[in-house]
Amino acid sequence: MDKKEIELTKENVQFCAEATITEIWGAIDWDKIDAKRAYGIWDEFGAKVKASAMSTNSYETFVEKLCKKMDVRSLRYKTIKEVGEQSDEFKDAVMKLIREQTLQLVLKVRLNNEARKEMKKELEKKEREQQQKMKEDNEIQVKFTERGVKIND
Repeated sequence: MDKKEIELTKENVQFCAEATITEIWGAIDWDKIDAKRAYGIWDEFGAKVKASAMSTNSYETFVEKLCKKMDVRSLRYKTIKEVGEQSDEFKDAVMKLIREQTLQLVLKVRLNNEARKEMKKELEKKEREQQQKMKEDNEIQVKFTERGVKIND
């Protein structure tokens, strides 16, 4: 299978660093996280990203360490696999960015996560409103009054 070469640009390195952290965040088993731990999970996650990044130069080892620290058992994500197939130069650039901008990257992941949640809520709200309107429109359009029957158009 041919590996897809990602061009070494600032934008691509930024995207891959964010995607790596996002994909690991998305693989966390929330059933194993109690309410007390969940309250400070972003601080914990940021600290563990930093610790994992500072203790290795290898992208693969970083991913492995962070997954272990966050108790992630399974990753099925495209970007981590693609980054892992890149040149050492590209992976080193991703690691350098993660080490130097941990707080910014984790904050972006958090904000994107919150935005996704808000969009999902809005879509669900609009869907409920649409279903309610359809239900009202489909109700029988005949009413019985004192004077007889009234048909609503």
